Order: sequence, then structure tokens, then C-alpha cells
Amino acid sequence: MRWERPAGQINPGVFIDLASKAIALHPDNARSWEALAQSLLWMGRDEEAIATLTEAVARIPAEPRLHFMLADTYYRSGRTDLVDRTMQQAPAIPGDDREATLSRLEILMKTGVADDVGRIAWDALALDPGNKEALEVLGAAARRDGTPEIMVPICKAALERQRGHARARYELATAYALLGRAEEARQLIDLGRFVTVTEVAAPAAYAPAGAFEAALAGEIAGNSTLRPDPAGKATKGGLQTSRNLVHTPGHATGILLDLIRGSVDAFASTLSADSRDPFVETRPEEAWLDAWAIVFPGDGHQVTHIHPSGWLSGVYYVSAPKPSGDDPRGGCLVLGSSDTKEAGIDPPWGLREIRPVPGKLVMFPSHVPHSTVPTKSPEARISVAFDVIPVRTGAAEGQASL
Repeated sequence: MRWERPAGQINPGVFIDLASKAIALHPDNARSWEALAQSLLWMGRDEEAIATLTEAVARIPAEPRLHFMLADTYYRSGRTDLVDRTMQQAPAIPGDDREATLSRLEILMKTGVADDVGRIAWDALALDPGNKEALEVLGAAARRDGTPEIMVPICKAALERQRGHARARYELATAYALLGRAEEARQLIDLGRFVTVTEVAAPAAYAPAGAFEAALAGEIAGNSTLRPDPAGKATKGGLQTSRNLVHTPGHATGILLDLIRGSVDAFASTLSADSRDPFVETRPEEAWLDAWAIVFPGDGHQVTHIHPSGWLSGVYYVSAPKPSGDDPRGGCLVLGSSDTKEAGIDPPWGLREIRPVPGKLVMFPSHVPHSTVPTKSPEARISVAFDVIPVRTGAAEGQASL
């Protein structure tokens, strides 16, 4: 697999400088403002990103995408009171601007500021039959309303367009489970295949035992993007960095990212070229690694979610408390946890619980649902989660995390 690293991920400081110079030369170029704001967000400088986008909107008020990006930044910063106002102030979108129209619909779905989110999802599907946000909204509505059958043709259409569509595969499996079509559901989500658990050997330069994990924990604790319960993520009662952990050569985090890439390459090499499973058939030739860190205190956990933008996802455990006698499952990663529980139906694909141990690396297809169990311990559970993003899908847009 060929690995690509987005410029802003390698050195966002340099990217910020370049975008700032581009704006100075051409202040009416909306793309330069967007690039600057995105680079600031990569570095956790949310308030600077908001200030940048506010200035951009003032300079180029007729560009709706700048308004949408500002609303999205308010949302991720927890300032939900400003999201609706910013969206309402956005100018009308030209009728032929499909990209801007989809951006508006996706932000309305993600932030929940609109009352008619179901209609918005259908509008998004009309423009993009594989739209991940729309499938998520409609899937949740179908489970709530007891109408899972509506998801079958929608998901099949999305999978015909993109065989490796993680959100469509998960929503179709869930619909089959709720419809009593257990065998079809198990064919889509199989916890006995494509799940790997390995131990990653610490680099020789880090001795004695535990030194590598200690260095990682220190770098994560000092990460300026570490925030409590970021909006739209699966983290509850914990801390999470922004996506795109910066690859800094020589630092423990950069070394870990290289080790993960090597483990992904080794896993991909074991997949049979004769397999007809869409997961294998859509193995990317070129990808980039999107990684982020999570820190959980005693009650922190992850709600059930998938990683809709990835092909393969995983987690590396930096530290993990010892199991509590009161709950031996504390801290476990639960593969297969499902929204079917809302309807009182056990997932037909079963559950697989994996205990976190420092140095352990778990990898699984991005369409596999999962959650975690609170540790109930005063010690922190620290991990680095990641997605392998096929280059064809562009920037990572998922809202999930391990």
C-alpha cells in the first residue's frame, strides 16, 4: 500500500504560513481562507479559526461555503447557539453549485439545528445517493419509527455506487437484523473475519519496558488539541485530540504512526486476492492514516459507532487500568455492539470483547460497529485510534472515534 501524508498533517505551521501569504496576495480567494482555517483547526486553534472565518465572511459575504465552515467550526467548538444564526445569515446558493448545496445540507444534519432533518436527508440523497450523513440520519429514523425496510433499497443503491461504503454496509446489516434476516446480516458483519489483534514491539531506542508508552502518554497529555467530549464524536466523559495527529519525525507519536502503517501493510498482504468480499475487493492501493488520541477517566466511554470514511480502523493502547473486581469487563473494546439493542434485538453477528493492554493493536473493518465499557478506575485509559482512508475519498470526514 502506498502511503500519502496530507501537507497540513506533516507540518500545519508551514501550511498556515503559506495560506496566510496566499490570502495577502489574493484576499478574495475563498479557498485560501478555507485552507488557513482548516490548518488552524488541525492544530486545535479553534478560536483563531473562528476569527479567520469571521474575517473571511466579512470580506467575501457572497461565498456561502465560508458561512457553512464558520457554522461547522462553532459547532465543533461547542458554541451551538451561534450555529443556527450563522446558517441563516448565509447567502443563497447558486442553483448549479452542487458542492455548496450538499455542504449546507450536511451541516444541517450534523448540527441538528433544523427541525425537518428527515426531509433534509432525503434532499441530500437526491443529490448524492451515497451521502454518509443522510444514511446515518435515515437509519436512526428508521430504527426509531420501526420502519427498517426503507433502508434496504437506499443502502443497496449506495453500495452499487461504492462497494466499500462503510455506512451503507452497516445500515443495511442493521436493517436486516431488525427485519429478522439474521443470516444476511451476518454476511455483512462477521467478527470472525478481518479482525486482527497483535502486540506491537516497542522500538529498541525506548528502554526499559514501558518507556515507549510513557513517552506517548506524555506527548498526548501535552497535545494542544486535547478537548473534553468534542461535539459530534462518540467520546463521552473523556478527552480527545483533533484528527490528523501530526507526524513529527523522532517523536514517539510519529514512530507509532509508522509502526501502525507497517502493521496495516502486513494485514493487507494476508488478504486473499480471490475473495469476493467487498472489503477485500476495495482494499486501497493508496491511502493515508488519520489518527487521534483519546484519554478516558473512570466513567469515560464510547457509544456505539462506526468509522464511515475509513476502509480499516483500529486502536493502539498506550495505557490501561487493571480490571476492577466489580466489573471485569471494565475498559473493554466491544466489537459488534449495535443499535439493534434499541429495539430489544441482540445483534445476530454477536459480540467480541477485547481487553485493553498497553502495546496491543486491534484492527477491524471500518463498517464494524463498536463501543467501549467504562473502566471505573481512577487511572486513565489512553489510546491512539486511526482510520485508513483510501485516497479516492479525499479528506476524512467521519465523526467517530474509538
